[in-house]
Amino acid sequence: MRCLTLLAALFFLQFCSRADSIAVFYALDSDAGALKQNAREAGQPISVGMRHIQRLAIGKHSVYAVKMGSGCVETALSAQALLSRFRCDWALSIGPAGALSDNLELGCWHRVAQVFAYQRGNGASRPMDATWSADWARLPSSAVIDSLLYGASDLSVASGEAFIATTSDRDRLRATTGAAAVDMNSFGLVEACADHAVPLFIWRVISDRADEHASVDFRTFATTYRGEGGAALAKWIAALPANPSDPLAYPAIQEIMEDAGSNTVAE
Repeated sequence: MRCLTLLAALFFLQFCSRADSIAVFYALDSDAGALKQNAREAGQPISVGMRHIQRLAIGKHSVYAVKMGSGCVETALSAQALLSRFRCDWALSIGPAGALSDNLELGCWHRVAQVFAYQRGNGASRPMDATWSADWARLPSSAVIDSLLYGASDLSVASGEAFIATTSDRDRLRATTGAAAVDMNSFGLVEACADHAVPLFIWRVISDRADEHASVDFRTFATTYRGEGGAALAKWIAALPANPSDPLAYPAIQEIMEDAGSNTVAE
């Protein structure tokens, strides 16, 4: 009878006891380092093609992290590699973006509310029809309110393959898309996460002004940046509520499992 109780508890645990699995897509190695410092290793990294996926644990949650790469195509490949290997409940992304709007301050974090895909052809940036909007209300609330990630305003981002580094390209992209910032990753994530039906949430920090100084400004930013976004994201994940279907969240079920386990050992 005790064995049956244990088997039933283990069966319930296998199918119901599961905290969230979270995909993290990052751009800068300093964010990956900060994330790992605030996490536990949950196994050796997994290679899928040329992508190396870190396996971590933060609180009760499993975290799989991969570097996005340069450009939306590279980013989509990284996201597909991770999401085809691991089933995830949420996809979170942190990384830099260039300012198209003069109102954005360097070093400030923003939640991405809308992404516009664009292509660059014939020397000009032209918008595509594809756009994406984030439903931030779907993301679980957290007890940790970190000003780096949660005190920021929403942001619209134009996303494509080109690093925008001239005032004329910046102004043209701003006029054609209406976006306030530009990056080289977000739409690749959008396509992959939509393909796997995983909710995606993106934060971006302004690293440069997408003008003639953008290359130098971005390198300076990347050199001095210490992974504050990765550390803040780790704290947020740690504060996520446990999955309500986890039997260990219910004292009575936990008691049954502990009792069954102790009786088996005694016998």
